[in-house]
Amino acid sequence: MRKRIVIFLLCLICSASVQSQVLPFRTYSIENGLSEAVVNDMIQDSDGYIWIATGYGLNRFDGINFRNYYQEDGLADNKIQSLYQDNEGRIWVGTESGVNVIEDDSIKTIPSLEPLTSSTILEVFEDENGDFWFATDGDGIWHEDDSGDLIQYTTVHGLAGDRVRDIIEDEDGTLWFGTREGLTSLSGGNFRSYTPRHGLADEKIRDLELDPSGGFWIATRGGLSHFEDGQFRNLTEADDLVNNRIRSISQDGAGGVWLGTEEGTSHYSNGVFKNYTTSQGLSNNIIYSTLFDREHNIWFGTFGGGINLFLGENFKNFTIEEGLPNNVITSINQDMQGNYWITTYGGGIVRYNEEGFEILNERDGLVDNKVYTSMVDSQGRLFIGTRWGLSIYDGNTFFNFDETELPYRKIRSIVERSTRDEYWMATYGEGVLRYRDQEFRLFSEDDGLANNTVLSVEEDDQGNLWFATYGGVSRFSDGEFTNFSIRDGLPNNGVLDILEDRRGRLWFSTFGGIALYEDGTFESITTQDGLPDQVCYFIIEDQDGIKWIGTNKGVVRFDYEMYRDATEEKASAFKLITHAQGLVANEMNVGAGFTDDNGELWFGSVGGVTRYTKEAAPSKNVPPKIHIENIRVSGEPAKTMRNLQIESDNHNIVINFIGISFTGPEQVVYEYRLKGSAEGWQRTNQRFARYSALLPGEYTFEVRAQSNGLWSQEKATVSFTVLAPFWMRWWFIVLLILAVAGIIYFIYHYYRVRKMVEIERMRVRIASDLHDDVGSSLTEIALQTDFLQTTKLRDDVKKSLSQIGDQSRKIVSSLDDIVWSIDARNDTLGDLTDRMQDYVNNVLPGKEISYQFNRLDMDEKLTVPMKENIYLIFKEAINNIAKHADATKVEVELKNDNGSFDMYIRDNGSGIGEQARKSGHGLRNMQMRARRIDADIDFENGTGFTIHLHGDKI
Repeated sequence: MRKRIVIFLLCLICSASVQSQVLPFRTYSIENGLSEAVVNDMIQDSDGYIWIATGYGLNRFDGINFRNYYQEDGLADNKIQSLYQDNEGRIWVGTESGVNVIEDDSIKTIPSLEPLTSSTILEVFEDENGDFWFATDGDGIWHEDDSGDLIQYTTVHGLAGDRVRDIIEDEDGTLWFGTREGLTSLSGGNFRSYTPRHGLADEKIRDLELDPSGGFWIATRGGLSHFEDGQFRNLTEADDLVNNRIRSISQDGAGGVWLGTEEGTSHYSNGVFKNYTTSQGLSNNIIYSTLFDREHNIWFGTFGGGINLFLGENFKNFTIEEGLPNNVITSINQDMQGNYWITTYGGGIVRYNEEGFEILNERDGLVDNKVYTSMVDSQGRLFIGTRWGLSIYDGNTFFNFDETELPYRKIRSIVERSTRDEYWMATYGEGVLRYRDQEFRLFSEDDGLANNTVLSVEEDDQGNLWFATYGGVSRFSDGEFTNFSIRDGLPNNGVLDILEDRRGRLWFSTFGGIALYEDGTFESITTQDGLPDQVCYFIIEDQDGIKWIGTNKGVVRFDYEMYRDATEEKASAFKLITHAQGLVANEMNVGAGFTDDNGELWFGSVGGVTRYTKEAAPSKNVPPKIHIENIRVSGEPAKTMRNLQIESDNHNIVINFIGISFTGPEQVVYEYRLKGSAEGWQRTNQRFARYSALLPGEYTFEVRAQSNGLWSQEKATVSFTVLAPFWMRWWFIVLLILAVAGIIYFIYHYYRVRKMVEIERMRVRIASDLHDDVGSSLTEIALQTDFLQTTKLRDDVKKSLSQIGDQSRKIVSSLDDIVWSIDARNDTLGDLTDRMQDYVNNVLPGKEISYQFNRLDMDEKLTVPMKENIYLIFKEAINNIAKHADATKVEVELKNDNGSFDMYIRDNGSGIGEQARKSGHGLRNMQMRARRIDADIDFENGTGFTIHLHGDKI
């Protein structure tokens, strides 16, 4: 473990990956994704995006990526001149061929504004009544009222000029127009113009900006004018304005204004101009537009140089280019005269003051150019710890110790005791040295020190000495060592730096976080608590008690009081400052942090040294805006995020999101979750979430963003449905159930039909057998009796034979009915009616009874019981008519209506008496047979007799 840490530390110190010199401006241009480097206008919308109008295309910027819009996307023209967001959140885009509106991420053309297509739109403005005004380059002003009518105003109506650059509305509702020929107001339907003869700095106006304290600012070609209460006050180059040709104005949120000119930018505040040009980092001196964003950053749109973000003057960086001998900075110190001493690993030491840099190295007597640390003692001497020992510099001469006097090398830290004339030094690998009375004494692990690799030494207000070692923390008190390690609450045993704060508390920076020692206990603070990085090289305190921690990712501002009081989200106490905000490099060095007498902070890194002035920091901490940019399904963007349905075979879903923070876009932290799945909140620095093989169901994705310890006020959400595979969808399940049911029914029907066929075959066979065997036998008996009767027999025998013959014929007749009923070939409704008609033809004509038979001829099948009982009811009724009714006419009517069967048998006879109705077996037999087939039978006794048989099912 010790070997690995030593190698790691040597790699950090010896690393020479120096980043480029950081200037106060960050530039974005074509190589970053901007469509064109000439920037005409910029706005920030309510969602936090910055929109940029260029000479070729429109851009939307989120701090990381540019999204470009061109004519093929719906713009009227690629030359964009102006931008404006109205009260409904729509973005108005003024081009050289009219105006477009962007709403719901769609570029639209408004038909009522078609007359503007021939005009270059330099400004769009919505007044307090919701009416829109359009400033043009040569066509004056167009006004669209609430009825949608367009009205044009030009110099004929009172405008100072037809080339109108800007429009504002003051608190009284007066509209002001900046033109190339002067300033014009519109109030109560009346125009009034102002020119230089009224006090205006110049008639050529480029921009107007309301002043919160009263009046408004006017950018002209002849300087800056301020108009209030009818009076102009002018500021020009004579007042230190960088250039009189002003093209843009933006408020700074503190009463000052930023001015974009044709020779740089000026910041005017408290009556003083401060100027910046390409010498200070601007990409181009010609500034067309300015924008003050919600984070209090100021942006400059240039002519050919893209856009510049001003980082402020709180950072001042020093590297080889400014005069340092080496960029690897190991420590910073300040002597009694106010000189700064900067130690480097390989370039010696540097004295820095108002006169500049003075380098002292081996040629001047320094024992070694690879310096770790320095310390100014109470006598004003400079103690210098190097790779090869100790040097003491008295301001003129270096005093060095040879190997016999000081055999111990690699001195990493030095402290002078406050109560006695002695010095303690931390060495890398040897232990700690005490220098007293011109003599050195070594204390090591053998004496109780936690580890011989010691990187820092500090004396507390009780006179105890504390040592940061690779084996934990050692305290030396009353001649004895007491050691503390992970078991006592340290986050890591590799301790790198020690700080005693203003309240007497001790802080330790380690390879695994930081720790506070107070009242005999350690409080460990790590990345799990919100610390941005686990490797902490140094910890210092500013004049306000804020801690500053050097890491591999930059410098962390840590407000412990906020951290201690936070009940839930402790990460808000940490703010990471990086190269993107102005640090010379992100990777700090061990012990290379310092707070000077003026309260300024110094950070030593592998890329140089940064001086940080807190009061000059321009940015404002605001929570980031969070948005879901798009959803990609199997690599393809979803056409819409509303009512999104994703097929089950799309196993790769990527949701892209962005938290908008222009101060530190790479530092935004995200938390997201997918409601409907089993996962909870996930934290990441990536701007996307990926899901694979989601189960079918309804999902809602939620994400929030954190920047500078502040979480976005709202969560961004999107809902979508992962469709089930087709075999799990309801329609497929229904089809499957129907198919299974159909198969079951088919099988059942198949075997049922097969069984019915077998039964019908059996019925046919039985009927044939009855007819052929039994019927023929009975017929033969009847014939035999007839034959015997022709012979000479006694009369009583002949009578018996006659009875036998008659009975046989009756049985044959009944058997014929039975055979007909059994025979499957007679199962249709048509067969039944044929049988009925045959019976009528055989019975009624012999009784001199006429009849009418309205028959059915249908192929509908009847069951055997149904067919048999209907026929027997019919037969019984006809027999009764023939025997008892004294009728001369019979009408038989059969009906079949959608499966409902009706049979009417009507005669014109004498009817049936009440006694016969009560005692007759025939009627009861018919009622019994009707019940067998679930039918109703009615008897109507009047003029004649009617039998009505009705069944719902045949």
